[in-house]
Amino acid sequence: MIDPHAVPKTEQVANVSAERIARVYADALYAAAAKRGQADEVLGELESLVDDVLRKDARLATLFSGAAVGRDVRHEAIAKAFTGRASESSVSFLQVLNSHERLGLVKEIARAYRALSDEKGRRLRVRVTTAVPLAEDQLQKIVAEIRQRTQMEPVVLAEVDPELLGGMKLRIGDRQYDSSVKTRLENLRTQILARSSHEIQSRRDRFRVAVGDRAV
Repeated sequence: MIDPHAVPKTEQVANVSAERIARVYADALYAAAAKRGQADEVLGELESLVDDVLRKDARLATLFSGAAVGRDVRHEAIAKAFTGRASESSVSFLQVLNSHERLGLVKEIARAYRALSDEKGRRLRVRVTTAVPLAEDQLQKIVAEIRQRTQMEPVVLAEVDPELLGGMKLRIGDRQYDSSVKTRLENLRTQILARSSHEIQSRRDRFRVAVGDRAV
């Protein structure tokens, strides 16, 4: 059972950002789940709740975020919907969020929990975007390179974006590395426009000087 006193009360966090609040709740949930050996299971349940339930079921999403529905009604709904279908840690945590009127932060808490889980497991989320699907051996080379450079285990999400034309984009954490043909072309275009603008301005300056000389 998660200690309700381990998470902040509304009046204590009124001026704190949603991300920071979410991290505090995620810390409390992770500690409780880890004690039960359910840390990874809870992560899967949180992400499934956000991706497979709340994004697809407007009624449940409204139940979670709506202040018009009372705590008692939400308590019964949570118990009915998740007891026996989710771990005890997850159900208990949702009830704690309900009692603190924080169910609306479930998405932020899920993100914070995943970040915490990755941190504990020394995992690194990597998003690889290419114009065409990567072959398995190419993907493994990227994974091996990132693993060697970071000493962490990459968790790779591969995406395809034909607009890139070629090359790839790598997003590692909050950093993005772009070697796509599209970006190189855009950079080249920017450089050409900047150079052309500079040359036009230089010609104008020379013209003004020449006119000034004749006037003298």
